[in-house]
Amino acid sequence: MKNKSESKVNLIYQATIELLNEGGLSEISISKIAKRANISSSIIYFYFESKEDMLIKLYFMLKDQMHQLMFQGITESTPVKVGFENILRNYSSYISNHKDSFLLMEQFIGSPFIRKNCKDQNGGVFKPMYPLFKRGIKEGFFKDLETNLLVTYSCIPFVEMGKEYLNGAYEFSSINIEKMIQMSWDAIKA
Repeated sequence: MKNKSESKVNLIYQATIELLNEGGLSEISISKIAKRANISSSIIYFYFESKEDMLIKLYFMLKDQMHQLMFQGITESTPVKVGFENILRNYSSYISNHKDSFLLMEQFIGSPFIRKNCKDQNGGVFKPMYPLFKRGIKEGFFKDLETNLLVTYSCIPFVEMGKEYLNGAYEFSSINIEKMIQMSWDAIKA
């Protein structure tokens, strides 16, 4: 029974992701999701209290999925530079291989609805990077600045170039990704 429930929820999420990327948050409705998923609206309400409840749960599910991929192979003992490079490589891979999820996360991050309704327990999307960056400051690898500033300076170029890549204006080749990683490292290194 659990697999059937997970399958239905995944179907609902996939339909929602597609519709949100096509029309945005203001255009989404339970009836549109149900129609896209080829199920009845009552099935959606069986799993979620409301459209808002479903969107919040979708946000956290996508964020968790992104974090699992970004931090794959990273431990507390991973050397700072290796961790930094691998996280950004993993993030680039996430952008390339999860286009719809990346685009939706960007929509969510900029949404007043998400900021207002998602009391994000573990902070922003890049918050799990903070311990590595704090260690990088402590060990003298990074400038002694606010962690938030360092993380933002390192990651936002990947977000923006990811959008360019998805618009066909930039090639996310391994050579370009390595150049971007080096530029990000150079921007924040001590």
